[in-house]
Amino acid sequence: MNIAVTDDLPHEREKITRILSEYAATNHIEISVSEYGCGEDFLSDYRPLLYSAVFLDIYMEGMTGIEAAQKIRETDKDTIIIFLTTSEDHMPDAFRLHAYEYIVKPVRKEDLFPVMDDILKKTTPLGSPAFSFPTQDGDAGVFYDDLVYVGTDAHNYLQILDRKEQIFLTRMTFTAASDILMKDKRFLLIRRGVIVNMAYIKSFDDRLLKLTVGSPVPINPRNRKKLEQIWDNFLVDRMRFDILKGGRS
Repeated sequence: MNIAVTDDLPHEREKITRILSEYAATNHIEISVSEYGCGEDFLSDYRPLLYSAVFLDIYMEGMTGIEAAQKIRETDKDTIIIFLTTSEDHMPDAFRLHAYEYIVKPVRKEDLFPVMDDILKKTTPLGSPAFSFPTQDGDAGVFYDDLVYVGTDAHNYLQILDRKEQIFLTRMTFTAASDILMKDKRFLLIRRGVIVNMAYIKSFDDRLLKLTVGSPVPINPRNRKKLEQIWDNFLVDRMRFDILKGGRS
């Protein structure tokens, strides 16, 4: 999980990062934190889907957190934004920008842990974390829900296909991508160098896996039965999750 913390006070950034590290250790998850001292520096690095959550201090020299959030929302409607502030005066502006939470300083573990619990529920087990990767045009990302296919091509690029049939190319190694994606049960290793999102599998035949998006993927006929059984189990598990989710709503 990638998280950005933007605050013009170094000790505040360090405190939040420390609490997030403690949360990661307690919950046995990986959290990578990028710290920024102003909204301008944060936006210079920002790309849609790059962060699972963004912590923004409202009162900063130069660009305020509200102004930075407005820029985010021009291109990204889904990134989780948590505002940090010493006053509740800007709460209406914060929620107009669809802020996920509004934490009054000083930030305490007792405040931050429940927020992270809620964020984690939104992104696991079958929610929408994002897969981030470098491209020639800068960092990019695709939500897991929208990620259809990842595979190596003839030119040693990693090819990433999303549900809108957009293709991204990255020099990230397949091993690095696999280490990330295979921790999520929706992804299936079809053969060496190819991972697919099982939500987009349409059918199997002896030598091809057919997807609802993109071209068929060649498979080893000897592995068909095992791959098909994993897919069947995934569909059953997803159906159970949808039923439970419906029951909680």
